[in-house]
Amino acid sequence: FSFAKLWKLYAEFEVRQLSLDRARRIFGRAIAECSKERIFMDYADLEMRLGNIDRCRKIYEKFLEAHPHNPKAWNVFVDLEDSVGELERARQLCELAISQ
Repeated sequence: FSFAKLWKLYAEFEVRQLSLDRARRIFGRAIAECSKERIFMDYADLEMRLGNIDRCRKIYEKFLEAHPHNPKAWNVFVDLEDSVGELERARQLCELAISQ
């Protein structure tokens, strides 16, 4: 059992209570407090389920700021852009990742 898991369970509880703003604040605090990969992934997953592509992008941008040398951070961001048909954005991200 990890701290990331506790944050996720807390945020998911708020989602079930239909308190999306509160769930977002919880994920934001979790990122500020421990910045674990899993938290970014869970938060982005929530926003994707809600159909908020722009929020997903912001989360992945923060993920890259916190973990610029983590290949998974780059991969999930590229996959997001690919899944929504933004091939040029995906290509630019790949080029940026390679240049780092």
